[in-house]
Amino acid sequence: MSSMNIPIVSGLRALGPPPKRFLIYVAINVVSWQNIVGPAMILLARKIEMPESLVGLLLSFLPFTSLLLLFTLPLIVRVGPKRIMLWAWCLRNVIACLIFMLPLALASDNKVLAWIVLTVSILGFCIMRAIGAGGWLPWLHEIVPVPLRATYFSTETSITQLINVAVLFLQARLLAVDDPGISRFMLIFGIGIFMGFISLIWMKRVPGGAGMQEIDAHIGLRAYIRATRDRNFLAFLLISTLAFSGIVWFHAVYVMYLRDILVVRDSMTMSLTAIGSLGILLTVSAWARFTESRGSGLAMAKTLFAHSCAPALILLAGMGLPGAFYITGFSVILACVFNAAFNVAVNRAMLNQVPDHDRIGYTALWTVSTALALGITPVAAGFLIEHYGMWGFRLCFLFSGFTTTLAGFLYLFLIHDRSLSGKTWFHLLNPVLPLRTAGRILWITLGLHESNRPVSSTDESRPSS
Repeated sequence: MSSMNIPIVSGLRALGPPPKRFLIYVAINVVSWQNIVGPAMILLARKIEMPESLVGLLLSFLPFTSLLLLFTLPLIVRVGPKRIMLWAWCLRNVIACLIFMLPLALASDNKVLAWIVLTVSILGFCIMRAIGAGGWLPWLHEIVPVPLRATYFSTETSITQLINVAVLFLQARLLAVDDPGISRFMLIFGIGIFMGFISLIWMKRVPGGAGMQEIDAHIGLRAYIRATRDRNFLAFLLISTLAFSGIVWFHAVYVMYLRDILVVRDSMTMSLTAIGSLGILLTVSAWARFTESRGSGLAMAKTLFAHSCAPALILLAGMGLPGAFYITGFSVILACVFNAAFNVAVNRAMLNQVPDHDRIGYTALWTVSTALALGITPVAAGFLIEHYGMWGFRLCFLFSGFTTTLAGFLYLFLIHDRSLSGKTWFHLLNPVLPLRTAGRILWITLGLHESNRPVSSTDESRPSS
């Protein structure tokens, strides 16, 4: 099946030495990332009895600190992406070493001190990561030729998911005991920090990334103003914010739900997440081709409808259905797959709506809006769970299902692609539509949709589905 082909080998053959070196750096960096701010971080937080509200705060650090990108642009222009990333990535690893003070804090029998240690180490890591991340895309823009950029990003996605699967299964193995101790979590963090320092060696070997010319600071401000006056882009931005929030309502709580409600072993939680990454690896290219063939609006709607099934299944399983764990596990995998597919479609849609002359302002608004959705939602979810317990989880899953479904319908009829011409809201009254939609989503995910076949003139003339 062509959709199942992993484009790593062919991609590496097509790319030159600089992009290949950057890919090696990315592969090592993924190991560091998953070991420090992946699901193991949440499990460690609950292991030291950190309240759910603080766990939500931990999850909000990554998106909230990404707002620093708005202020680091002049520094990146003057100093250069390479120097900024080297210094920021080095400091983020140094700050992350504060986590090794956690056993000492726990030995003092002061839980609050332990919570502070974990919070400060993760916050420092995220701040330095945000400062350096602004140089990522400009550096890639310099070293990857335009005709090879699609090849590069597809190869990077495949490598990232392969590494995720390996790392998550390794973490599952390390936590495969009845009550994993703090030492095992420290080993996971230690691996992440060590690989973070190793990644710096490969980052140094990547050419380019020097300082660029000075820019007029007012250009960006004028671009921000023009972006806010683009009604079509603002509508897309608001719908996307709703969609991202709906997705996070699920992903911010499922690890705690598995651990605290279903009493699933930490190793099994990591295994489910690894299987989800494997599902992404096997299906994301099929959804990317469908998005290119049928348009972002249709792809975003279908992936959100599919994602909304995950919280619905968990809610049904919680009503006493047999096999609650298996239903929940399937829901986690389902959510992982369609979260990735949605991100492919929504990022394509965003880039298509951004004019070249105003990309600074448009992408800045996108960064702010998505960061707020990704940051506020886990904090709110943590407070709901801490104060309402099981009903807090239920509310999170209800919000996830409702908001993703609503955003899907809004995308379907407000984000105009060539595939939706002539359709109206009366199209939704067809009682067979949900079954047809489910069948088509499954068909696309399995790589059997016609968009996965070589393009021909007859394919171009067929109606969308």
